[in-house]
Amino acid sequence: MAALDWIVILVYLGGTIAMGIWLGRKQDDIDDYFLGGRAIPWWAALLSMVATETSAATFLGAPEQGYIRDMAYLQFSVGTIAARFVLASLFIGVFYKFRVYTVYGFLTLRFGAPTHMTTAGVFLLGRLFASGARLFIAAIAIQVATGLDMRTSIICLGIVAVVYTWFGGIKAVIWTDVMQAVVLFGGGIIAVFSLLGQIPLPFGEVIGELSAAGKFQIFDFSWRMDDGRWAPLFNPYHVLPAVVGGFFLTMATHGTDHDMVQRLLTCKESKEGKRSLWMSGLISVVVTGLFMFVGQLLYVYVGHLPETAGMAQTAAQLRETGKNGYFFLHYIVDILPAGITGLVLAAVFAAAMSSLDSALSAMSATFVTDFYQPYFKRNADKGHYVQVSRLSTGLIGVLLVGVALLVVQFYESNPDTDLLSIALGVMTFFYGALLGIFLVGMLFRGRGSTVSNITGVLASVAAVLAIKYGTEVGWPWFIVIGTLITFIIALAGRTASDLVKRFTEADAAASVQ
Repeated sequence: MAALDWIVILVYLGGTIAMGIWLGRKQDDIDDYFLGGRAIPWWAALLSMVATETSAATFLGAPEQGYIRDMAYLQFSVGTIAARFVLASLFIGVFYKFRVYTVYGFLTLRFGAPTHMTTAGVFLLGRLFASGARLFIAAIAIQVATGLDMRTSIICLGIVAVVYTWFGGIKAVIWTDVMQAVVLFGGGIIAVFSLLGQIPLPFGEVIGELSAAGKFQIFDFSWRMDDGRWAPLFNPYHVLPAVVGGFFLTMATHGTDHDMVQRLLTCKESKEGKRSLWMSGLISVVVTGLFMFVGQLLYVYVGHLPETAGMAQTAAQLRETGKNGYFFLHYIVDILPAGITGLVLAAVFAAAMSSLDSALSAMSATFVTDFYQPYFKRNADKGHYVQVSRLSTGLIGVLLVGVALLVVQFYESNPDTDLLSIALGVMTFFYGALLGIFLVGMLFRGRGSTVSNITGVLASVAAVLAIKYGTEVGWPWFIVIGTLITFIIALAGRTASDLVKRFTEADAAASVQ
């Protein structure tokens, strides 16, 4: 990269850290540190959620999908948007009603401490692996752009995210995410116009070529795969698993995963949190579509290069090794002019930071408010909890870096695994269990006990792992199966009468307020 590119990237990273430090000036208690004093504008929470959803997995994985496949990944958006409207009407209002710090605080009121600790622990474990995988994907950008090895790149990204999240808490997460959302979308727009300028065809002919190649196909209704297997069960991009799996996955990630829900709880009123949630679905589809279109333009671009051209040879080499997700990065580094390269790579870093910072804040909030404060030190002063929150942010950052380093080893042994499957597939191991418990708690007062809930969680995780490693069932079904197993088992138990009474009283008191 040119010196100007380095300057652009360093200015961006330095500005991000400075913003985090500035926002952390008045962090008096954990209500400020983890919920921003419940005074964040709804549109800021919205952009923060979009930035987090559009992680490096999307920035690199969506172009990969558009480059080597069609638009089938957008099938997931049907279930995703539907799930957000269900969550807005069913979950978000309840979380605001009981004024919980994390979504797992609701389960304390509803089921008691054992279920609360189990679900919060499952979240921490699931988010640790999912965010570690996303950190690995983000490090690919640094490796390609700078030549640093993958492991060093992961450590560098982890340090930057920990520093500004440590100081600024959720305020730093949200307001840096707002900036990152703008940079991210701008990077996609720059890439589109650059590619259109490089392709020696009028725009109409570009669209015609993509259409002729079947690149605009969204819904896959084929019932049999090339090898004769039943597509709805084994092909993750068939319309049935994509829509159903997308619905269940979004219900879990945006209703039971505090990484996503946290910024929805920072708004003043529940109606603002709900608005942020359902609008984020529409915007995220637009952003994902933008980056998939970048991949489609890369497909046309390569098709019109001479075989002897350097980028054509790079594309061929990446295709042979299964690393098609790297090609967009090579285009950014090798083709875009100095300065513009730095801007677009800053967008990659923005995608990485927006996912990592939110995970750090959400996991720290869960540890401090769901484990440390109620079970280790109940009545400490406000400053003590803020300090413990910062220390836990640093420790969780170290753990995420460690997981990302393990993912590097896995990817080096399995280079054909596509990037979106790495980032999304790992989440489905755990989140069906969480969703099943929350659905019982929300829909059936008096059902679900400590024994049935924990049994359902263990059975769900075990079943999903067995299906993952013992069959070839498409990954979107993991969370559907996991949710149904937990839901059925948990529903069989009865909530203790004293817990039902306590919850009813808390519900009545919250309704009066």
